[in-house]
Amino acid sequence: MFSNNLSKAVIALLSVAFATHIAFKFFRKKNRRREINEVIMFSYGAAELKRSKLSRCMITKSLDRLLYYLNSPRHSIDICMYVMTNADLINAILKLYIRGIQIRVIIDADMAFSSGSVLKRLEKQGIPVRWMKSTNLMHHKFCLIDTHTEDARYTPFVITGSLNWTNQALSGNWEDVVVTSQRELVEQYQIEFERLWLQFKPIVDM
Repeated sequence: MFSNNLSKAVIALLSVAFATHIAFKFFRKKNRRREINEVIMFSYGAAELKRSKLSRCMITKSLDRLLYYLNSPRHSIDICMYVMTNADLINAILKLYIRGIQIRVIIDADMAFSSGSVLKRLEKQGIPVRWMKSTNLMHHKFCLIDTHTEDARYTPFVITGSLNWTNQALSGNWEDVVVTSQRELVEQYQIEFERLWLQFKPIVDM
């Protein structure tokens, strides 16, 4: 009788230990930040277009992939872009703002009111935008995703490369975009964004 009860107790303890181990592995995997390392190429003359739930138009696979990343923020997005005119990319940003995502934008002063610039659409929604009047260009082209939270469920990453957010760049040039969550790289871009954010001024104050 005693031996039988002991066996049952041992089996019960082993079952609990096994279940605890499985649960631990599951939650550790669930809370582990995913790694992102991808290169997206934009090529002039890319003829293959596809339907996308992220656009009302037929778009290239490269643009669809870029829109996928731009629609992924769950906390914040900081954009540092020389010029922005493409409707799909801007619509993605405005939808994020409506969802409550924190957004900040830095733009080149000379390009802020260029033909097709989306600056007024951003300002109308109350999205903070900064620039600096200068003979030098603010020629950066990057944005930071979810870098203002320590929540392990969110993966901070940066999107950077030669690509301006314009129709010409997206479909008329040869361009590249790198998407990476490598911490050392993300941190350097984050430091640069914060440095410029303090140095540059709100457009309404100029």
